[in-house]
Amino acid sequence: MLKAVAFDMDDTLLSINLSAFIAVFAKDEAALLADIGRKNPFAAFAAYSGAMIDLNNNVREPDDTRTNRAFFDDELTRRSGVAVTDPVIAEVFDYYEREILPRKNDRLIAACPRAGAHEALEQVLGRGLKVALFTNPSFSRTCIACRMGWAELTDVPFELVTDMENTTRVKPSDIYYRESLERLGLAPEEVLMVGNDAKRDFPTPDCGLRTAYVGSRRPARAFWSGSMEEFARDFAQIEERFNAESKAEDA
Repeated sequence: MLKAVAFDMDDTLLSINLSAFIAVFAKDEAALLADIGRKNPFAAFAAYSGAMIDLNNNVREPDDTRTNRAFFDDELTRRSGVAVTDPVIAEVFDYYEREILPRKNDRLIAACPRAGAHEALEQVLGRGLKVALFTNPSFSRTCIACRMGWAELTDVPFELVTDMENTTRVKPSDIYYRESLERLGLAPEEVLMVGNDAKRDFPTPDCGLRTAYVGSRRPARAFWSGSMEEFARDFAQIEERFNAESKAEDA
């Protein structure tokens, strides 16, 4: 039976030009890295981008249990020669993400709540189900909190928000999904994932978690496909179908 719905954030609950956001974010943090370490700006950007690419590609050994934060910091330190875990240096980046980044939402990034997002959350919560935010954890909690503010999600009672600090892999790794579900105390068969990314919002390899797709495509493996507004409107039927299929599988 369905017990919780886990939502992606970017272009699922939050409408955003994600490429523009990442470009601004990476440029600014690389510039901070260059200033702090007295490095060439281009070299600092290459180091920052390389560490982020390795993180997002899950370039690590199967027995590596470091958090995504520790992995990224280790890679960035190795590539740049700047000890980014030094408390004074770490505070510079945290200050930027906490105080400066929220003011970076311009006409290009254009971040705002996605149509139907709040209605979908209300439908799920109104039916007594838990909600979680399974946003790709390649950003710190501070950075994710910034975008949650843009999406007007700060008051939503999420049972879990995934971030760099509390995960050891990023999407679409099944390790990420299994760890997150374990923290919720739920099995994959008890949760519905909602996301817009045909690659990252489906666990790889499959772990039994069904995904409702709210992007522009119609993936064959999606449990349900449509717009976020349609998801909100039809959620009662979606839950009914989820439970019916679960019963059939258990029979």
